[in-house]
Amino acid sequence: MISEETLINQSLEQLEFAQVLEFLSKYTVSAPGKELILSAKPDENLPKLREEHLKIEEMNKLATEDDRFPLENYSDIRGTLKKTLVQGVILSTEEILKIAKGIRAGRLIQNYFVTRDELYPKLAEQASLLHSNRSLEKHIYEAIDESTAEVLTSATPELARIRKSINDKSNRLRSRLQKIMKNVSADDMLQDDFITLREERLVLPVKVENKRMIPGIIHGVSHTGATVFLEPSETIEMNNELSLLKNEEIREIYRILGNLSSEIGDEAHEFLRTVELTAHFDAIHAKSSYALEFGGIMPILSDDTEISLNKIRHPLLVHAKSIKQVQPLTIRFSGEKRGHLISGPNAGGKTVALKSVGLNITMALSGIFPLGMCQTSYRSIFTAIGDHQSIEEDLSTFSSQIAKLKDIIDFSDPRAMVLIDEIGTGTDPQEGSALSAGILDTLIELKSFFVVTTHKSSLKSYALSRDVIENASLEFDDRNLKPTYNFLQGIPGNSYAFILAKNIGLQSTVLERSKKYLGSRQSELEESIAVLQKYKSEAEHLRNELAQEKLKAAEVRKDYEARLKDFKEKRKKKMDEAVQEAHGIVSSANAMVENTIRQIKEDKRDAAEVKKDFHKEKDRLEKQITKIDRKAKPRKQESDFKVGDVVTLEDVTSVGTILNIDSGGKSALVEFNGMKFRMKFSQLFKTEKKVKKTPVRDEVFVKMDVVTSIDVRGKRAFEAVSLIDEHISNAIVSSLGIVTIIHGKGTGALRQATHEFLDTHHSVKSYRPGKIVEGGDGITVVELM
Repeated sequence: MISEETLINQSLEQLEFAQVLEFLSKYTVSAPGKELILSAKPDENLPKLREEHLKIEEMNKLATEDDRFPLENYSDIRGTLKKTLVQGVILSTEEILKIAKGIRAGRLIQNYFVTRDELYPKLAEQASLLHSNRSLEKHIYEAIDESTAEVLTSATPELARIRKSINDKSNRLRSRLQKIMKNVSADDMLQDDFITLREERLVLPVKVENKRMIPGIIHGVSHTGATVFLEPSETIEMNNELSLLKNEEIREIYRILGNLSSEIGDEAHEFLRTVELTAHFDAIHAKSSYALEFGGIMPILSDDTEISLNKIRHPLLVHAKSIKQVQPLTIRFSGEKRGHLISGPNAGGKTVALKSVGLNITMALSGIFPLGMCQTSYRSIFTAIGDHQSIEEDLSTFSSQIAKLKDIIDFSDPRAMVLIDEIGTGTDPQEGSALSAGILDTLIELKSFFVVTTHKSSLKSYALSRDVIENASLEFDDRNLKPTYNFLQGIPGNSYAFILAKNIGLQSTVLERSKKYLGSRQSELEESIAVLQKYKSEAEHLRNELAQEKLKAAEVRKDYEARLKDFKEKRKKKMDEAVQEAHGIVSSANAMVENTIRQIKEDKRDAAEVKKDFHKEKDRLEKQITKIDRKAKPRKQESDFKVGDVVTLEDVTSVGTILNIDSGGKSALVEFNGMKFRMKFSQLFKTEKKVKKTPVRDEVFVKMDVVTSIDVRGKRAFEAVSLIDEHISNAIVSSLGIVTIIHGKGTGALRQATHEFLDTHHSVKSYRPGKIVEGGDGITVVELM
């Protein structure tokens, strides 16, 4: 019997998860890091996965806001480190340098987070576990040349002494051989005029016929036999001394390498742990780079049974094309909607949709950011995708799928996510449909989640009779006869077999004869599906238009708020100026009175002349006071508005028309430039200006399906608030004054979240709990501005 682990591994293979990991592994810089990526698989340990996701998110922040992460390429040194655990082992210079590079890689990462522990707490915590030994690094690089992997002469004083002696002895030996060459060269005894090396001894190349003419030892003969390599007798002792020195050099080098190997071995366990941690940093960095390039989003891992996938994309398609060229998919699973039945034409994207669901959940549960928003709990993913017929095992397409489904049902439970492609295919359609319905009934009874693709019309009808199953399809452009890959929730799909056959060129007589066997019910079903798809497409189009109009309205509102703020600032400035001018006038008036009195007392001027100047100055001051009064005097507040009045906002040039007035008589719905706003009377002023006519266009604010209530029972708080916000926006543009929110009683948490949201909503005038006949504390009645 097959094991659950084997079945899950087969499912991952059918989803092509290994190809996703192979692509992701290209972002690593080390062999251990790549190994970690390639070994990733779904994990039941959700706290561990959440920790991993937080580290990737911190790495994303680091990559976009901080200095470059010091990730260096290094070899897999785990095997070499394990060798050092054996006492007396001596590593080669190349092996020691690889270990030094691995140690340095960990140290650089550790140092990077020393001053960044508050910015990246999770990564800094992991970096603190890295083991480093700067002294050992120093010993290695002082003893071995990093570029040549040779032990440096300066490694120890003893090695420096030996190598100096070797150099001196070698120079004297060569000098002696040069003299011998000079003495015998006149007799033409040598084959070449140079000194060569044979068996680690310096020798002369002597012609074979002269080998007995020079006393010495022959160390070899050339390939041609024309030359013998002779060590003259008078240099034998010097060569012996040189050989002894070279042996001393080798012993000293072994001693140096032995000491370094021993130092490494003393901390081998700590360095092995550091290699694993550094590899994990490499893997985290790779996952972060992948997420930033392809739009990966940190998933939400919860203990709830619900699954929500929003705008996910198939990763392998994104790799091959680009994010913009791959159509996103949104799908949800809950206790009320456990399964989705996807139908539609061949090559329409059903299998891609199926794999997109499986791959994105698998990525989230394997510590990788999915390509879209994903909220899920742990799921055992089982798949039956592709044709697994086998001549050797005597399995047809149908029997191989049934065998696979039998194994899947054996292991399915409430934690299972089952993905089945073309269920019940390869046998009699009627019997295949019956078997398929029975399998889906079983999965429903087991409380598993599932996505199934099919061409069978009877299964589309079956899904309509099951509340926990929802029909779905991939949109097909029947004009251009090509799929759009747009996922349509709630609507089954046509197979378009006759249309596609006609487009390929199948004879019309064959098509006409074929339609006679189709049956009226089948034709009606296909036509009904086509109509539903058309309405769904039009509704989506209108929804997008409304979203754009709402965005424009928000921009206009923002503009008016900015103008109002600017007006208030200008008004305050003018008031301040008016106060200063008033102080100036008072000072001028006092000065004028004092001057007049002084002139009369001193009798310097005629009283009539003084009186005339006094009244002239008085008139000037009164004009200034009138001007200041106009500046400081606010516009008269009005409240007697009626439908049809032309109004404006203070210090705003645009004018609008009142469309209706709320029952409380404190606010009105006003149209400015074709956009509708709910405004308080305190913000409005009547004007004599004329409203400019705007071009006639379709009314985008009318929503035929707007209702006065919304049911958010069973939703999470953040989902409920989002739905309530959207419902209130739709109610405002449809001129609804009151809406009802059904949140249920339960623990009261959803009611509290709803009320907290309403307290901060700018369009909510008031709200109250429902009366007993309305639903009591299970509902909230909201009055809009």
